Amino acid sequence: MKPTIPAVLAGMLSLALCAAAIAQPKAAGGNVPLPYSVPDNMGNQWRVYQFGYLQQSGNQPLYSQGAMLTLNGNQPQSRDRMARLDEKTGELLLENMTSPNFSVTRRIMFDKENNTVRYIDIIKNTSNQEQTLNAMIQTSLNYGVNTSQSLPDPKKKDQMFAWVAQTSGNGAVMEMFSGKNAKTPMVINYQPGNSVVNANFNTTVGAGKEIALMHLHGCTATQDAGAQYLLKLKESDLFKKIPVNIRKLIVNFTGGASYVGDLEILRGDILDVVELRGGDQLKGTLKEESFNLDTFYGAVTLPVDRVIALLNVGAFRPRQLVVTTDGQIFGGNLKQDALSLQLSSGQVTKIPLSQVHRMGYRKRAGEPDEWVFEKPIVLMRSGERVGVKMPKTGFEVATRYGPLTLKPEQVGAIVLQSDETTMHQILLTDGSKFSGLLSAESLEMTLDAGGPEQVVKFPASSIARLQLTPKITEVDDVSPTIQLANDDMLVGSVTGTLKVDTAFDTLTINASEIRELKRPQAGGLDVQVVLFDGSSVSGQLQELELAVSLSGGVKMKIPLALLQEYTQPQPTPSKEMETKITTLIKDLSAEDWKARDRAQQGLIQVGPVAISALKRLRDGQPAEAQQRIDTILKELEKQKEKPAGKSAAGTAAPAGVPHEGVLRGGQFIENRIIENNVIIDRN
Repeated sequence: MKPTIPAVLAGMLSLALCAAAIAQPKAAGGNVPLPYSVPDNMGNQWRVYQFGYLQQSGNQPLYSQGAMLTLNGNQPQSRDRMARLDEKTGELLLENMTSPNFSVTRRIMFDKENNTVRYIDIIKNTSNQEQTLNAMIQTSLNYGVNTSQSLPDPKKKDQMFAWVAQTSGNGAVMEMFSGKNAKTPMVINYQPGNSVVNANFNTTVGAGKEIALMHLHGCTATQDAGAQYLLKLKESDLFKKIPVNIRKLIVNFTGGASYVGDLEILRGDILDVVELRGGDQLKGTLKEESFNLDTFYGAVTLPVDRVIALLNVGAFRPRQLVVTTDGQIFGGNLKQDALSLQLSSGQVTKIPLSQVHRMGYRKRAGEPDEWVFEKPIVLMRSGERVGVKMPKTGFEVATRYGPLTLKPEQVGAIVLQSDETTMHQILLTDGSKFSGLLSAESLEMTLDAGGPEQVVKFPASSIARLQLTPKITEVDDVSPTIQLANDDMLVGSVTGTLKVDTAFDTLTINASEIRELKRPQAGGLDVQVVLFDGSSVSGQLQELELAVSLSGGVKMKIPLALLQEYTQPQPTPSKEMETKITTLIKDLSAEDWKARDRAQQGLIQVGPVAISALKRLRDGQPAEAQQRIDTILKELEKQKEKPAGKSAAGTAAPAGVPHEGVLRGGQFIENRIIENNVIIDRN
């Protein structure tokens, strides 16, 4: 039976509707179903599926699964098959994707002209504590790879930023995983002969914090064409339509450095340029001799050779932001009311400052490719970045540990504006961090802006962060640390002597001999002390404060009620133990080989506490003794790496220390006793 005309029309309409569903023309905004399709310029379709991965369909599709995202080995999940088109940016948004401890939003932008797809993956730590993150982006191809090339960063030759490959499918792919000169790039991995490439990024994300990773995927005719495209790509073009709040989250590109707030810094190529509020641009040579600003922290004069750009911000009472060659940003009101510009024709014109949107000088020889802030700098709440010279006077800080006077060289940074607390955060150069309040209402500083010396006063209330050193010392495994109940962390040692009232007696303990000191129960005053040799004792301290000397030289007293745990990986052995270690080292040179073997085994049994003495005395020993010491040191280093065991009392004993006993009730336990508050070997 032949189909009727209405049936044929209905069938044609059905096919048209199906084709429309596949093509999915770009909407102004709103929800769209997945998979979402966009035509490329090579006769194929880009298709985005439920979890945000990329695929191609058509005549010769190169991508099988592109931009696959995993976090700590888990693929972010989504309950629905819908996405949203951002009506402002045109991006495809996949929101509310979840992975253990993280949530993900994937922002996807299609560039039909260049046949590329740009991803921005916003990753948020949804837990209430810091999380380690391993993010991996992986692409699988439909065709085998004939040849491939990882592209070295033009500024850092040992750092790869992209990968291009010629496939057997008569086309090439481009994968860009980091920006050029990125400080924290992704690491590209590709095995020759494979059709899969991936890039990894490792970091830590604070509780409730976000980061973003940007990556670019695309197709081109040849591998060489793809390499040339990526090498010539201006990263500022990638950033143009990215909202400023998202741009600041991107960690594997540095393109955001060319922005101040929502405005991009304007620079000329071979001529200076002035952009007017209406969008017109005038090019020529700026004839300014200097820039004189009135700021809320004082008058500032900037030499013209230190200035690269100016931005006019504010609609009703405009103020100027002046950007310098080293990345400083000064905000205020220029004393001059116009800019002098000599046009290419030779005519000099005065442009009213009120008509200027942006101004930029031509790029000068010797300008840095990126701003590296290695000198002291003040970051203002209003967005300015002001370089200063190292202060000559210290900082008075009120803390839970009493008033402190901190020398400038002891301070790494002071955070005066924080989303987490109203207190100021003090970061010392030795790695210590604690809360406090600066006593001064203003900070007097000398500018580091070139020209004559200029002294200004910054109101403390206007400062977001004062950074005095470019890098805070990272705490290593051998540094003594004090963890406190208020999330403060100090790097340093407990000093003096401690008197511990136990159930059987009062013990006097040298603080330098303590390996670990902690309060087992929150709110209580009981403490447990583990000594250098693994012995432990529980009781109450007679003093309710601990004297502490930080590694950077600061001395303070810590209320016992705030202590969580003190750890000293390298405690000092007692004088008796030092004598025993020294004797055993001498016996390594004994005439009797049995005595030498006993001494070697004895030093191994002493544990890692003997390491410092062995290293100190090694060079003065005979050749055989030196060889034995090297063997002992290797064994003791292994002991340090082993997890702590359990002592007789059920408490963790330090790694590598023989479990020789626990002090309890004056009774002998295993092979040790207590006599007159002194630990005595049974043997």
